[in-house]
Amino acid sequence: MSNSPSSSPPRSPSPDSAALPTPDSSRPPSPLLRPLQPSSRLGSSHGLPNKPPHPLSNAISGASMTFTAMSNSARKKRAGALPSPPESASTSRPSSPKPATSDDESEAGSEKGTATSVPRPGALRRTSSVAMEPFITKFDPFHPTEYVVDPKSGTRSPARLEKVAIVGSGSWGTALARVAAINVANREGFDPEIPGQGLLTEIINNTHQHERYLPSVELPENLVAVPKLKDVVRGATLLLIVVPHQFLPDVLAELSEPGVISSKARAISAIKGVDVRIRGENDADIYTFPQAIEEALGIPCSALGGANIALDVGKGEFCETTIGVPSAKDAALWHAVFDSPAFRVHPIEDVAGVSLSGALKNVVAMAAGFVDGMGLGGNTKAAILRIGLLEMSTFTKEFFPESSPLTFSHHSAGMADLITTSFGGRNRKCAEAFIKSRKEYGGEGEGKTFEQLEKELLNGQKLQGIATAKEVFDFLKARNRLDGYPLFEKVYRISFEGLDPRKLFEDL
Repeated sequence: MSNSPSSSPPRSPSPDSAALPTPDSSRPPSPLLRPLQPSSRLGSSHGLPNKPPHPLSNAISGASMTFTAMSNSARKKRAGALPSPPESASTSRPSSPKPATSDDESEAGSEKGTATSVPRPGALRRTSSVAMEPFITKFDPFHPTEYVVDPKSGTRSPARLEKVAIVGSGSWGTALARVAAINVANREGFDPEIPGQGLLTEIINNTHQHERYLPSVELPENLVAVPKLKDVVRGATLLLIVVPHQFLPDVLAELSEPGVISSKARAISAIKGVDVRIRGENDADIYTFPQAIEEALGIPCSALGGANIALDVGKGEFCETTIGVPSAKDAALWHAVFDSPAFRVHPIEDVAGVSLSGALKNVVAMAAGFVDGMGLGGNTKAAILRIGLLEMSTFTKEFFPESSPLTFSHHSAGMADLITTSFGGRNRKCAEAFIKSRKEYGGEGEGKTFEQLEKELLNGQKLQGIATAKEVFDFLKARNRLDGYPLFEKVYRISFEGLDPRKLFEDL
């Protein structure tokens, strides 16, 4: 998450890919850590294919811009040079269901030749340590299960292609778009193009940078910005939605219009927040955003979250993320889209836990920022993080009993994300500034509001923690459960009611 000015520092040269370590030597080097082979550059100076000269058909999108990406396999397919899968890769394991595609896609495939089923390759080594293996969902890595034979050349290519779309173009949406675009460009079975929407499209397409949010991070040339959301998701089978949660209702209203998205699509949410619905006194419900997306669009939705600062992910620094999935098929698909040695994906069957952790850690990070603003030390901050993690886990288990406490203790979406956000995130930063703006802590007058600080410090980004703190407080108050979550209550009262921040520690 960058707060850098619009003029970026000089770019440092990319490190020699041969000198970079690969965490798992049994896997090929990550596309994030190496350029494509020279034969596949097509004149690109950014290490990925140039935009193909034909209409968009697949999408990585944003609420304020859209991207397009072309995969190597799709380009080879058009050139009639896609090699056949090795016959020796067969196993006795039954094939997984066919990837979802639109009707027009199926018709296009049938015109190119005869469809044939082929055996799947054997299971690959999981992208996790031996210690982590017991705690992730077991799944067969994604591979195309049906191929089309070209009657003229005899070559085979995937009969059905997954189309990826990312709705969201802030720092996190752009970082994920970069990861996904590079993966799509190197994985068979994915349609090439990835779009996103907004006001910065011309600048991004000309400079291959999102200077506002990810300065000095070079975007592949197969990420192309386009202007309209409906163009982004047209024909997509895999939708990643990563907009500020304040904007989600409008996005879902547009996406839910008849014919905009395929009924066979799958979604994943990287949104940080909760959907609280107050119906009356002592009557309230709380929903995760995957639940809200499923309700609005009628498609299954996973959740992505972890210790992932957007700028660091954009630079290709090593990190992990957690994906909460409703099924092993979702695990295989989203793992294929995002996993690399530099961005390790751990799928788990806890959608609610991953989603709630991403929302509630922002409230705890605000408490950590209050501690920093008061000039207190590491002992105090560590205590706040421990208490905060306990309230996060307890809250999730109380109101989403199907969730697992292991999500908070064993996975990147839990403690790791809380640590990262509480030391380097925007919520901590603004909470510290909120305290320091007060006269008793060196500021002037009665201090600044969070609305003022958001405009001053976040370069157009949105502050998630303050909205989540209010929603959680309103929900707990309606359910008569404020006494069970004293840290959440104190964060709200300091932020909205002028409570002395030194009272943060009472009753903890």
